Amino acid sequence: MPALVLALTVTLVLAVPSAGQDAKHVGKTLAAWQSELQSARQVDRMLAARAIGEMAIANQAGASKALVQALSHDDSAVRYWGAVAAAELDRPLEVGRAVLEGLLEDEAPEVRIQAAVALIRAGDAQKALKTLEESLRHRNRGVRLHAAHAADAIGDSAKPLASALQAAVEDDFDYVQRVARHALWALGERPCPYRTCEETEQGR
Repeated sequence: MPALVLALTVTLVLAVPSAGQDAKHVGKTLAAWQSELQSARQVDRMLAARAIGEMAIANQAGASKALVQALSHDDSAVRYWGAVAAAELDRPLEVGRAVLEGLLEDEAPEVRIQAAVALIRAGDAQKALKTLEESLRHRNRGVRLHAAHAADAIGDSAKPLASALQAAVEDDFDYVQRVARHALWALGERPCPYRTCEETEQGR
């Protein structure tokens, strides 16, 4: 997925859409992007999910409703990009509380994590924080890293995760350790975001 993510990031430059559904974003209308969600090519489906998400973030008419289509798609990569966009909406619950809570049970851990971020930013944190806590202990180190980044991104909302983040500082994956230290520092739980803090304490 990393190469596709890079391609999406480079390709999709946020346009400034007008209010109508017929306005074009990256050369296509909302209806055209919705049609692309059914493409046989995954990269096209992912591009469509990203474009629809950016239209929803920009408050284009009908885009939030179209985003629900992406969030319920059979392709987990489409659901992921839909959840990424939902987390960036001014009002994430526009796509439906039940939709986002349902994604906390998604088969793809990356989707679960992004849905959790959306719910936390919407002020619906109880189940979502549990999802992030479980993800910080996932057997796959990439999932643990994603969860650590999510915890770092939600700021003070991550305070209930302090114990889980402390455990993540001892993770066998160095990148998880680094992000966990930064998240704890941002929460005021560490004097600095670097390993040197521990070394300084041990040297006293």
